[in-house]
Amino acid sequence: MNKTAMWNEIHNQVEVCETILAQYLPKASDFWEKLQGKKKILLTGTGASLYACQMAKYLFFRCSGHIPTVLPADEMHYVLSQIDQDTLTIFVSQSGESYETKLVSGILKERGIEFWGITNDGQSHLAQNAAEVFLLHSGKEVSSATKTNTATFLLLAIIAAGHDPEAASQLRRLPEQVKEALDCQAQIEQWAEALCGEMQMYLLGTGVNGATAVEGALMMKEKTFIHTAGSSVSDFRHGTVEVIEKGLPVILVGAGEEMNRQLDLHASYLASLGVEVRIVTDQPERFARFPDRVIPVPAAGIEELSPMLTVIPLQLLAEAVARKKGLDVDGFRHLSKIVAEYHTEEAGR
Repeated sequence: MNKTAMWNEIHNQVEVCETILAQYLPKASDFWEKLQGKKKILLTGTGASLYACQMAKYLFFRCSGHIPTVLPADEMHYVLSQIDQDTLTIFVSQSGESYETKLVSGILKERGIEFWGITNDGQSHLAQNAAEVFLLHSGKEVSSATKTNTATFLLLAIIAAGHDPEAASQLRRLPEQVKEALDCQAQIEQWAEALCGEMQMYLLGTGVNGATAVEGALMMKEKTFIHTAGSSVSDFRHGTVEVIEKGLPVILVGAGEEMNRQLDLHASYLASLGVEVRIVTDQPERFARFPDRVIPVPAAGIEELSPMLTVIPLQLLAEAVARKKGLDVDGFRHLSKIVAEYHTEEAGR
C-alpha cells in the first residue's frame, strides 16, 4: 500500500492529540470559569469546522452549564444584533482566513465584543483578533480535514468539559484510544474494495454520532466522488428511508449502551430490506451476525466523547476508497484550503 499524505495525516492524530492535551487541558478550569460569565454561547464555522462544532456541542450540554447555538458562519449575520458582551462566540476556521469568519469577526471587533478563535495558523486574521486563541497544532494539512477536524473537536471538548474530573480522565486516555482505533486497516481495505464501485451510499449515526455521520459523508464526497449522504438515523427514518433499494450500502455509526441498542434495531430493519449494512461501533459483540461488516472502536467512558474515535474509520475509509479508485487522494479539483470569495473568471480556465 502506497501511503498517501492523507493516510499520514490521519495517523498523525495521535501526536496532535497529545500536544493539545498537554497545552490546554491544564487550563480547562480557567476556560470553564470564563464560560460561566457568559449567558449565551455561539459555535460557528464552515464545512468540517462546523461539523466539529456539531460533534462537540453535546459536551457543552453535559458539562458546561450552557446549551450552545451552533450556526454556519454564513448565517451569523442573522444574529449579529443579538450578540453582546454577555455572548461568547467561538469561531472555528482551520486557516483563520475564511471569508465568512473574517467578515463577522471583524464586525464584532469593531463593536468591541470579544470572541475566541480556534485555528491552525497563529498568524491568521482570526488568531490576531481573537481574545483567546486555541491552536490546532496540526502542521500542514494538504488533504481533506482529518487531523484538524479531530483537533477542533478535542479543543472544544477541553473548553466544555476539561474542568470535570471524570471528563478530564477520559480526555487523557484519548491518544492511546485513537491509536487503537487506527488499527483497523485490513478491514478498511476490504470495505473499500467492496464500495469503490458504488455511485451512492449513506452514513447514519445514532445519538451524538449523527454529527459524526455528516462529517464522514463530507470526506467521502470530497475524496471518492461517491454521492454520500450523512444524517442521524432518526432523520433518515422520517422520509429518506424511501430511497432504499436492495444492495444500497449503508454504514451505521454508534456508541454507548442505549445508542447501540437502537443501532441494533436499525441494522436488523435495514438488512431485512436488502441493504448492505456495515457498522462502526464500540460494542462489536452485539453485531456478530454481520461477519466482516463491523469495525470496532474503543469505548469512550463518556458517550459524548465517542465521535473522536468513531470518525477515524470513516477517515480511513475515504482515503482507501479514493486510493483504490485511482483518484488524487491528496488534491482537489475545485476546493481550496482557504475558501474565500468566488472568483468566477478563474473557473473556466
